[in-house]
Amino acid sequence: MQDEVVVDPGIARVEFENDQIRVLRVSYAPHQKSHLHHHPSLFIVTLTNDDIRISFPDGTSRTAQRPAHESFWSEPVTHQVENLSGDAMQNVEIELKQAKAPGVAVKPAAIESKAQGTESDPVPVEQEPHHHVVFENQYVRVLDVVVKPGETTLFHTHSLDNVAVHLSDALIKRQSPGQAWIDTSVKEGAAGFTAGTKHPYTHRITNAGVTVFQVLDIEILP
Repeated sequence: MQDEVVVDPGIARVEFENDQIRVLRVSYAPHQKSHLHHHPSLFIVTLTNDDIRISFPDGTSRTAQRPAHESFWSEPVTHQVENLSGDAMQNVEIELKQAKAPGVAVKPAAIESKAQGTESDPVPVEQEPHHHVVFENQYVRVLDVVVKPGETTLFHTHSLDNVAVHLSDALIKRQSPGQAWIDTSVKEGAAGFTAGTKHPYTHRITNAGVTVFQVLDIEILP
């Protein structure tokens, strides 16, 4: 089965890889078409509007349109993709190497934390009020994080490996327990991996800018 990175290195670029996942940045020029290639199970975040034709090995095809900043799960697939738009297209795709069965979406349990959200008593990340679970199956849990200008999150703990995909330009400050605030400028479309399973970390975030801070936090379930 053809690897997209191998057959289309000008389209797909590896931004991170370990034994669990591979994070690809996939960029199509206007009207560009890929070669036939295969993906394992993956979670996709659109950074631009997608207007594509998808062709399959059996000769069938279909078109699909998705707005920017949409996210969705995809089962393993072999296909060819054509950008039907006159505009460039870009997605972040997270391949799940260990997924051996179809993904089964689950409804997140509504659990209220008794923690205070302080330095000494942080809440789990999924129970922090600015973090909203928008998708979960047996492989990933996805949190949509929205912090408006002037708002500050509670202290919260990340206990899983995660990929953050930023959906806005923003100026934020981060603070770990007992540490000073650190200024951070984030860019729309940036993606990064943090190892939280072996090394859980606690922090809080304040939006120090004038734009809404939004990021999708894709947690990799063990």
